[in-house]
Amino acid sequence: MSDRAGAAGSSLCAVGASMAFIFGLALALPFPARAIVQGLPVAASDPYAHAVVGVVPVDRYGNAGACTGVLLTPRAVLTAAHCVKGADIAGVSVVFDLTIGQRNEVKALKSVVHPDFKDDLDSFGPADLAVIFLAPHNFPTVIEPLDHDVSFGEGQQFVLLGYGRSDRRLFDSSGVLRKAAIVSTGYDTDRIVELRPISDRWPCEGDSGGPILRKDLSGNYAISGIMSAVFTGPRHECLFKGAFMTPLHTYADWIASTLLAGAGS
Repeated sequence: MSDRAGAAGSSLCAVGASMAFIFGLALALPFPARAIVQGLPVAASDPYAHAVVGVVPVDRYGNAGACTGVLLTPRAVLTAAHCVKGADIAGVSVVFDLTIGQRNEVKALKSVVHPDFKDDLDSFGPADLAVIFLAPHNFPTVIEPLDHDVSFGEGQQFVLLGYGRSDRRLFDSSGVLRKAAIVSTGYDTDRIVELRPISDRWPCEGDSGGPILRKDLSGNYAISGIMSAVFTGPRHECLFKGAFMTPLHTYADWIASTLLAGAGS
């Protein structure tokens, strides 16, 4: 996905009102989220391995992009709105594999973008969500529930999953499903939650739409949010800074009604 132009210095990759004003981040604007730099590859035995899919939109020039999505049902995928808004649905495919390639692809039948999403290149906005409905398929699936915990206190840990870049400088290092631990900074609203990396792993190109999972004391996972934006440098390299997710508890009713309306797809 193409980055959204920002001010000089570091930028944010993604959706909505200027982060420079919302978060007091000097010389920073939001940009579409990228991939997990130095993330650990997801194994087929991981409990969420079959819950996450690759989203491959193709633009009007025939260029394939890369995003991530999470299954809501075997034939419905939640992803970031900026991944599919304006895309020809006939050119969008979803990959059921740990690597994005030319196999295990399922065609998208239609997509529904949240009505509050504004595709503003120069700002970061709310509701960066879309649901993609798929053609019938027989690939294995795991459906993780939506998270009912609405607390995002400083230091709370989550798991980020995505097909994004594993090297912040190389655009061709994406396409492998990776995982990383990430924590909340304590800044959150009902529309955006700020996250920060721990250790040396953080989001990058291709992680847009990737699920942010919370693990409970019983070892079960739930989807807390969708990755929306990260900081990038002047050469669109991914920076070891904050990232931003769209929390799902605010949009649970829209997700439920969208699934109900698209049940016949």
